[in-house]
Amino acid sequence: MSTVTAPVSAPPEQRASQHNYWLLAGGYFSLAFAIFQLSAIWWKPGAIRYFGGPAKLSVERPLIYTALCVGFAIIVALFGIYALSGGGSVRHLPLLRTALVTMTVVYLLRGLILVPQILVTIRHPEFIRFLLFSVIAFCVGIVHLIGTIGVFRTPRQQRVTET
Repeated sequence: MSTVTAPVSAPPEQRASQHNYWLLAGGYFSLAFAIFQLSAIWWKPGAIRYFGGPAKLSVERPLIYTALCVGFAIIVALFGIYALSGGGSVRHLPLLRTALVTMTVVYLLRGLILVPQILVTIRHPEFIRFLLFSVIAFCVGIVHLIGTIGVFRTPRQQRVTET
């Protein structure tokens, strides 16, 4: 379903072509989101406010705002790199399973904010974009969940041998 693996005895070129496409998709999303987050450093306050960011902080304390953007982008980029590792595109990283479970939980929890946001959006329809952000996070969490389940179903020795 989520992962295709070749037998350990398969030739290296066949093993290299086997990937967990769910985690690859999640990893590329995370890397793209990290770039998006970095780009927020140069946004105008109106755009920052639109996406729910601290527009006032960007004006009053730009160095702190920049540090927050960079820090958040680094975390999300690490999510992406670990997902690519689980997907077979990057070498096997330490604590891979722990990182995959952690990032999956983070994305799913962020997505589950959708539930209280529905109540707010009913009273304030102009905040519908925040529902969309939660749906995206939840979908990315589901993609990571499916991919992570695939990693747990693949025997460790086989994954290590393949990379």
